Amino acid sequence: MLLGAAALRGVRTGSATLCCVLLGLLGVRPAHAIRPFVTDDARVVGGKLAQVETWLLADRFVVEHNILGAIGPTDWLEFTVGTIHGGVHSGPDRGYSITGPLLQLKELLLAMRDNRWPGIALTAGVIMPLGYGSFTPTGWGGFAYLALTESLLREWLMLHANLGVAFAEEEPADESPPMSRRRLRTLVTAGFGVQVRVIAGFHGVAEVYYGDPYDPRADFPAVQVGFRYIFNDQVQLDGTFGSTLTALETHEGHAQTEQWGTLGIRLVSPALW
Repeated sequence: MLLGAAALRGVRTGSATLCCVLLGLLGVRPAHAIRPFVTDDARVVGGKLAQVETWLLADRFVVEHNILGAIGPTDWLEFTVGTIHGGVHSGPDRGYSITGPLLQLKELLLAMRDNRWPGIALTAGVIMPLGYGSFTPTGWGGFAYLALTESLLREWLMLHANLGVAFAEEEPADESPPMSRRRLRTLVTAGFGVQVRVIAGFHGVAEVYYGDPYDPRADFPAVQVGFRYIFNDQVQLDGTFGSTLTALETHEGHAQTEQWGTLGIRLVSPALW
């Protein structure tokens, strides 16, 4: 998913939200991951900590391996670098592909308080037109969004909402001279997700969203459901199933909804300094 990987296939990594901005009083605890969920939460990884989020996405066209690495220089700031690679196993773009990097900066504006006020975070990033194969974007891209997270019942229930904008350079399908063909595509992105603790470390998650900040071409509504198992603050496992809510035109020339599944893991380091 990530980095505009398979917008032509109508799928983009997906999935529901959630994760945890958890804190004690005003201090932020190590939080739980979002990706492969699309709706982000209002948290950062935490000062002096690093994390890796990696997941596989499979649909009827591709198998993708996504990697996001983040570091927290402070308790309120997070810097992320990401990439994607994988194989297209159907259609005219068949073969191996890789793209990246995605660069992202996230600032925690307000730490949430359980049963009181929500957390608020601002995220912005850029996507470079580098890579090999069909995953490679046609031009520069970027995004910015505001994330809000509300915690209820001592984090048994987490609600997440996102609103933002994404943009990317693209080439219209005409015969204009190369330098004049580029145009800027913009897309409003929005998402709402919920995470519910079921038992022990097992959580159910779900989201509905429109557009993916990591892929401005993904201008369709989608839904995702899945699970998150939180072993501890350092390790968690995620699995999702998603579907577009509208039919998308395929390279075969007909329209249909697209489905995908993901399985991912998140690892967080001890304090680095």
